[in-house]
Amino acid sequence: MVTKNKVEILETQQFIYQKLEAFIRKFYTNELIRGTIFFIGLGLLYFLFTLFVEYFLWLKPMGRTILFWTFVGVEVFLLFRFILFPIFKLFKLQKGIDYNQASSIIGNHFTEVSDKLTNFLQLSNPNEHQIKSELLAASIEQKANALQPIPFGNAINYNVNRKYFPLALIPILLFAFFYFSGNSNMISQSLNRVVHFNSTFLPPAPFKFVVLNSNLQTEQGKDFILRIKTEGKVVPENAMIFIDDESYFMESTKAGEFQFKMAKPSENILFHVEGNAISSPDYELKVIIVPSIANFEMQLNFPSYLNKKSETIKGTGNAIIPEGTRVTWKMNTQATENVAWMDGISKATFSKTENTFVLSKNIVQNTDYQILTSNEKIKNYEKLNYQLTIVKDQFPTINVNNAPDSLRVAKNYVLGQISDDNGLSKLQIVYYEREKPQTAKRGTIAIKKSAFDQFVFSFPSNLPVEQGVSYDYYFEVFDNDAIHNFKSTKSSVFSNRVSTDEEKEDQILQQQNDNINSLEKSLKNQDKQISEMEKLQKTGKEKENLDFKDQQKVNDFIKRQMKQDEMMKEFTKKMNDNLEQFKTDKKDELKEELQKRMDKAEKELEKNQKLLDELKELNDKIQNEELLTKLDKFKQNSKNQTKNLEQLVELTKRFYVEKKAEQLGDKLDKLSEKQDKLSNDEKENKLDKQEDINTEFDKIQEDLNDLDKENKELKSPLDLPKDDAKEKSIDEDLKKASEELKKDKKDKAKPNQKSASKKMKEMAQKMAQTLEQGEMEQLEEDVAMLRQILDNLLAFSLSQEDLMNQFKKHKSGSPAFNKNIKVQQDLKQQFKHVDDSLFAMSLRNPKIAEDITKEIGNVVYNVDKSLSSLTDAQVPKGLSHQQYTISAANKLADFLSDMLNNMQMQMSGMGSGKPKPGQGQGMQLPDIIKKQEGLGEKMKDGIKKGEKPGEGQKGQNGKQGKPGESGQDGEGGEGDAQAIMEIYKEQKQLREALQNELNKQGLGGNGQSALEQMKQIEKQLLNKGFKNEILQKILNVKQELLKLNSAIQQQGEENKRQSETNKKEFNNQSNALPAALLDYLNSIEILNRQSLPLRSNFNQKVQEYFNKK
Repeated sequence: MVTKNKVEILETQQFIYQKLEAFIRKFYTNELIRGTIFFIGLGLLYFLFTLFVEYFLWLKPMGRTILFWTFVGVEVFLLFRFILFPIFKLFKLQKGIDYNQASSIIGNHFTEVSDKLTNFLQLSNPNEHQIKSELLAASIEQKANALQPIPFGNAINYNVNRKYFPLALIPILLFAFFYFSGNSNMISQSLNRVVHFNSTFLPPAPFKFVVLNSNLQTEQGKDFILRIKTEGKVVPENAMIFIDDESYFMESTKAGEFQFKMAKPSENILFHVEGNAISSPDYELKVIIVPSIANFEMQLNFPSYLNKKSETIKGTGNAIIPEGTRVTWKMNTQATENVAWMDGISKATFSKTENTFVLSKNIVQNTDYQILTSNEKIKNYEKLNYQLTIVKDQFPTINVNNAPDSLRVAKNYVLGQISDDNGLSKLQIVYYEREKPQTAKRGTIAIKKSAFDQFVFSFPSNLPVEQGVSYDYYFEVFDNDAIHNFKSTKSSVFSNRVSTDEEKEDQILQQQNDNINSLEKSLKNQDKQISEMEKLQKTGKEKENLDFKDQQKVNDFIKRQMKQDEMMKEFTKKMNDNLEQFKTDKKDELKEELQKRMDKAEKELEKNQKLLDELKELNDKIQNEELLTKLDKFKQNSKNQTKNLEQLVELTKRFYVEKKAEQLGDKLDKLSEKQDKLSNDEKENKLDKQEDINTEFDKIQEDLNDLDKENKELKSPLDLPKDDAKEKSIDEDLKKASEELKKDKKDKAKPNQKSASKKMKEMAQKMAQTLEQGEMEQLEEDVAMLRQILDNLLAFSLSQEDLMNQFKKHKSGSPAFNKNIKVQQDLKQQFKHVDDSLFAMSLRNPKIAEDITKEIGNVVYNVDKSLSSLTDAQVPKGLSHQQYTISAANKLADFLSDMLNNMQMQMSGMGSGKPKPGQGQGMQLPDIIKKQEGLGEKMKDGIKKGEKPGEGQKGQNGKQGKPGESGQDGEGGEGDAQAIMEIYKEQKQLREALQNELNKQGLGGNGQSALEQMKQIEKQLLNKGFKNEILQKILNVKQELLKLNSAIQQQGEENKRQSETNKKEFNNQSNALPAALLDYLNSIEILNRQSLPLRSNFNQKVQEYFNKK
């Protein structure tokens, strides 16, 4: 029972303690609630206090530092005091009130408890009552039971804390007031300054700077305009921006607004703005790195057919390029990740190697394109717009026209100009029979591979064509455009008929006949000019000085003469050109001789121009004496030229009469064969074929009649056969044959055909034989005549020399002097016979050329001058002209002697083929050496005869030469004229024989020294006669010949053959264009030689310009 009571007492006691623990917890919970209210209220109030202090006082960093840390200290104190301490005691982390203090609080709250709870605790304390009696236990139980129903927790009332709520509410309301009133910045700014107590904050200014840019960011290299404005009561007049250590004034856009341009920034920029001592915060402009191109170039690889080196264009993507050019873009970049190429249709990406981008494309059309650069931050930053303009390869151009009439070229030349913008590849001529284009053939004409060329063509040139056929032809030029398969352009179509050989010969003969007639008329006008010249000379002699009217006559004469010379030169050239065109089957010496003489005549006419210029100059300077001298010289030249041209006209007539006769003989021969062939061909022997033959023979008959007429017009007609009876017989046979064929009686027609053919063959043979015999007879006649002329000339020369010596002995005015003048007149008449004979001979023999005519003129001129001077008692002048006469006569004899030897050798060749004795034809070198030695012996004999007393030659005055005076004053030095002439002829023959032998051996270059010495001997023989110096030269020649003979013997046969082979192999055949045509081509080519390095499209314009010209 006792034990049970003890347990219940303990349980009751434990319950009271639990209730006390609950009370303590509630007590500190209430403390925590009240502390929270106090912490919030007092903390916020102190917070506001701190902010207000900073707001109103605007403390410096030190003050704000103290203020900040004081605030922190107060807040920490309030936190511990009102929050943390109650929490610590609540969770027994710190000692709080004990049970006695709790019982006191409870007893003070509950009156009924009073000290009961305290007493309970004292009775229950084991430390004070070590031994508990039952009485004590009963007392504790009593008190416990009394306290058990009392709620200790009611002693704590949470609602009591409501009276502290205003303390927390007041600061909260203050915060709300500042926020909703719009003054929150007072709190925020003060808070910011307090928190950032170490920073310097300036006191509020009357204004502030506000950045208007939405963001402070720009791209590298791009201008950035900073825009700011001021807000506040004061508006500053100026604002400065500070960048690094430099400052700049900002531009004022309007009141309170400013701007500043930052030029192409490359990196971030720190700056701030100041105005009226007010400074803005520091700002930073962020610069974004953009992709950029550091080096840009295009490499142009042109199509291979252009043969142009590749080009590189730097700094631009624009270009004008030929079609098909491969363009490679290369660029070095910075901060670039990608480069793209875009033309609106396609897009391509450059390949990248480090910082280099490359792209290649073939461009075949005009292209507008963009190059876009990008990196990680910026896409398509640069959009570079470029254009590639394509120059399409144009079609080649060709312009072909006939040669201008003003050039007066003989052939039907066409002149062509061809061009292309990039170069030519070939030029072809396409030709076909008229109205048969399906038979077209092609030939290639060589051209340059350049952009421009010109060509000359005379159809058919060397094309394989048929004679007597009409052809159409055109030219087709091709460019070098391999991409488009070599484009071509055709010219207009030309027409031409290929003449037969007979037609060509007829045409040449007709042209030459016209040229001859024109030159004859011109020569008649020249005779009038010479008469006019003589009148001018007469006027000049009568007057000391020419007056203005006379000077005008001289000028008119010079103008007419210039025109006359030009006409004669033109006709001479035409005659020469016609001779060149005239084809002969074998080498024609007459043709070659005529051509040489015509060339010389042209040159002589050109020399006249200089004389006429001198005449005009002297006339303008009124130098009468010199003018008459030049006029006299010009008259002499004109007479010589006129005589020479008269000879050429007659010789050319004679040449063409001979050639026409040969041509007609050939035609007769061919027609005979044609007739014979037709008579033997049963199928082809028809009327139309026979009629063609009849027509051809009628044409030959007409030509024979014309030939006979032209032959009779010659001053020395040829002996041409003219068998009218045979012609009539042939004509009858042909007509009968036609009549029989018309009746279709071929058997009866055949005998007439055969007869006609035979007679035509006989006519042709007779004509050929007559021409050949006539040539031989003419040569023999000329040789005989030339011998007589040469004898007369030598006699004239000796007489003239003797007469000159006679004039030296007599004074003027003496009877003997006057008698000698009469002798001089006789000699003049004597030489006129020589002159007339030579002129008559020159009209049929072309070898009597300009040199001979010139010397004849010199003799006539000096004889006339000597007579005039001696008559006027000007003896020295007269003697001088006589000396000139002798020299000219001797020189003329030298020429004629050469000519005679050549003609004799020609006669020998035309005869049996064996050389005549003494002419040297066929002599070998040893024979020539032997004869040269014999010539020296003859020379010695002649000299000895002249040295013997009393044996000198008798002079013209009948006096005998004195002993020892051979060679003095012409009385004994000349020796025997006949002996001199014989030696002269032999020396001449030996020289000719040596020349022939050297040519035969193929040694034309050797032995020239001996040949020259022989020529000098011949000249000195005529001028000096028998002289020791001439003998010495003859002996020197012998030594030269001996050396030459040794050299020939040492030369092997192989070398000779090689030499001859080389001579035969050399054959330079070049058909030169007419000079007038060459000059014309050069004149139109000169501008094209000065081509500028223009682009292709401009080259095209240039060629268009030239083609219009």
